[in-house]
Amino acid sequence: MHIQFCPALMDWTVFLVLFAALYGAGERHLTGMQCAWLGGINQVTYMATSIAAGVILSRRNARALLVLGTVGSTVLGVASILTQAFVPQLICLAFFGMALALFFNAFQTFMRGETTPGGLAGTVGGYTLAWSMGSSAGFLSSGGLYRLGGMALSGLTVLVGGAVLAMLLRHRPRADHEASADEHIEVGSPGTRAVNPRYVIVAWVIIFTAMFVQRPIQSLFPAVCARQGISPVLPGVILALHMAVQGAWGWTIARFDTWRYRRTPLTVFHLLAAAALALAWAYPFFREPAPGDASAARGVFLLQAAMIALSGLSMGFAYFAAVYYSSNSGRRSFNVGVNECLVGLGSFAGLFAAEWGMKSSHSDHAMFAVCAAALVVALGVELAVASWPARTLTAPSPATAES
Repeated sequence: MHIQFCPALMDWTVFLVLFAALYGAGERHLTGMQCAWLGGINQVTYMATSIAAGVILSRRNARALLVLGTVGSTVLGVASILTQAFVPQLICLAFFGMALALFFNAFQTFMRGETTPGGLAGTVGGYTLAWSMGSSAGFLSSGGLYRLGGMALSGLTVLVGGAVLAMLLRHRPRADHEASADEHIEVGSPGTRAVNPRYVIVAWVIIFTAMFVQRPIQSLFPAVCARQGISPVLPGVILALHMAVQGAWGWTIARFDTWRYRRTPLTVFHLLAAAALALAWAYPFFREPAPGDASAARGVFLLQAAMIALSGLSMGFAYFAAVYYSSNSGRRSFNVGVNECLVGLGSFAGLFAAEWGMKSSHSDHAMFAVCAAALVVALGVELAVASWPARTLTAPSPATAES
């Protein structure tokens, strides 16, 4: 449905603003800790606001809260771009995170209410594609337009926010009395695994880990590139490609209902990303660029760029699975509120864990090692939770009922 353009455009704003803020921080030679705070403060406010939103949100009030979140994030996004001093920018980004939490929590409640029973997987796949491609556009446009200055980026932020607001106000929502995916449990085609409510907890671990891994790369990689004198266009293109791969794969796997509520896909995609990021960390030690060795430095950058892009496959699976599992049983808005809270917590924890790894090892590449280790640990937790016995939410087969 066309309303999916709203999270695409909003995430365009999010990553445009964050890239501009973090690359600018690198240019101003702020410390690694200051960069981590700028990249993480909005996640602290995001997670606190998400819990509150998960409690109060309903199908009836979602649209009004969406409008409020759209206006707030547009205004605060502009303020975050134009503010250069560390403390004022920190404050702007904190309130920016609150407005974003309101928007994304409300949108997920809204989209479930707009989805007919049985259509949840397609809607979640479309949502994953939409916000990921919006993020990709944000990185790409921010890197490309960064040299034009804060006014150009601010103008684009206002334009995008205005487009989202116009779509929300023009959209005619489905009547509250009509059945929707917000009340319906989707069981998939014959032969698929039964809905397992334990996977709501798995979803929470998945999304925490995905943000723990992704946020340091999104926030610290541009700052590292800036300190190395790499053009802002290049990290912008790499991060845009990562998000495009994530979105395309997250949309594609919505069709594979036999993969849901199974441990094998969890294992494959976690280990794929862990291997890619471990290589991004280890490769520079085999070919550490000497001062002035442009060829070796280019080789390290290209290898790390390829591994960042490849890890998008794992992230696409993670975000689809996390939103789908949370939205398909129990208290949906509350489950998603916890999801979005863990988005903030995972981002914040990942940023500071990566910064600690970089500082303690005296190597910028250590962020990749921290992320790879987190994926392996999380996989163990997810497999343990998925193995707990759980009642099914589908009717027993005749054979089962008779035995």
